[in-house]
Amino acid sequence: MIAEFRIKNFLSIKTEQCLSFEASTDSLKESEYCIEVKEGVKLLKTAIIYGANASGKSNILFALSFFRDLMVNVPKDKNEKIKFESFWLDNTSHNEITETSMTFYLEKERYSLSVILDNTKIYSETLVCYPGTQPAKLYTRSYNEQTNSTDIEFGSKLGLSKKGQLAIAGNTINNSTVIAAFGKSNVESSRLNIVYDFFAKHTSDTLGPGSSLSNYIKDRLEDDKNNILKEFLINILKASDFNISDIEIKEEEVIITPEMEKMIQAFPMPDEDKQEMVKKGKFSNPELVFKHKTDNGEFELPEDLESRGTIRFMGMAIILRKLLQENSIVIIDEVETSLHYELLSYFIKIFLANSDKNSQLIMTTHDINLLNEDFIRRDSVWFTDKDSCGETRLTRLSSLGLHKNLSPYNAYKQGKLVKLPFFGSIYLKENNLCDQK
Repeated sequence: MIAEFRIKNFLSIKTEQCLSFEASTDSLKESEYCIEVKEGVKLLKTAIIYGANASGKSNILFALSFFRDLMVNVPKDKNEKIKFESFWLDNTSHNEITETSMTFYLEKERYSLSVILDNTKIYSETLVCYPGTQPAKLYTRSYNEQTNSTDIEFGSKLGLSKKGQLAIAGNTINNSTVIAAFGKSNVESSRLNIVYDFFAKHTSDTLGPGSSLSNYIKDRLEDDKNNILKEFLINILKASDFNISDIEIKEEEVIITPEMEKMIQAFPMPDEDKQEMVKKGKFSNPELVFKHKTDNGEFELPEDLESRGTIRFMGMAIILRKLLQENSIVIIDEVETSLHYELLSYFIKIFLANSDKNSQLIMTTHDINLLNEDFIRRDSVWFTDKDSCGETRLTRLSSLGLHKNLSPYNAYKQGKLVKLPFFGSIYLKENNLCDQK
């Protein structure tokens, strides 16, 4: 589980901002919100980030995904750019380094991983663990300007042979992290295994508001040989007041026309696969079919006749099951997309009430109704705001000194927590937004 994440000089974030999951002294629903990852250390399962449009709340999630990608993706060569943008709203930051770090707990041990980089190379990378009260260095890497290469110093607590160390060092090019290089190296097991797996297997990419979940649903249902997931989905949909009694995947046979053949040839796929598809002259297109039970009987509807909200909530339900079944970090931007507020609230409540894994749900939202709920802990709520220099600032609700008897919802509406957008007159002529004659 993530304990804290720090980022500096990334997109709209100039000065270091910190997203923390360490629980405060608040006792509200502690058993539902907190996981004890080590004796005396309790971490929150969720973080909810609010902010006006362009305040940088999505950039916090992008930074988390960027950190994850650094740990699992290896560039094709040392000249490939590291793809991210630094802060551009001053005269110096875009020429300066970016710093990012994460503290997390794995198997009841604390780890700290930090990276300093720019678009061309990684200058520094350090991984430390705490098997006891004192830190143990697992490795430190640095950029050697004279040789234009990477130097790595491995620690004795890593549990890796000299041969294994050399293999990883050989794969660690200037624009690749040591963790990512380890993922491509044939070496014996060590502490790096659980660190790499944490990012590669247990941390997801960001689910954006425009992401289609249709193919995701189909893929998971096709892998669901015992119909366990299907049963879970139907039960969730029924409990959420959808009148769906069954879900099926039907294969629709599509004949390849000359126009479609031209499109296939343009697809980013191997040429032999294209030729095989064209040779067959047809392909199967899986389609979700929903059975609706009504007072008039039972009827089937194809997915293109279902609402976007139904498809979105189904995909979210699969994500929910992943959170409940596995140790997962799930990141969702604008979690309320296509969902009625009651569905959003229900989704979060199910996660909090039923998750006993080391899972975390990190999300942004515009739906301030959650601030009016008595089940939301204040240390799980964050706000992004931009100052007069265009910098994103991240602030925790529990740090704002709001009296426990005062409603965060009302305080937010009154602009007491963060600055709300200021709008001019609704009459366009007064704002010089239309021609005046």
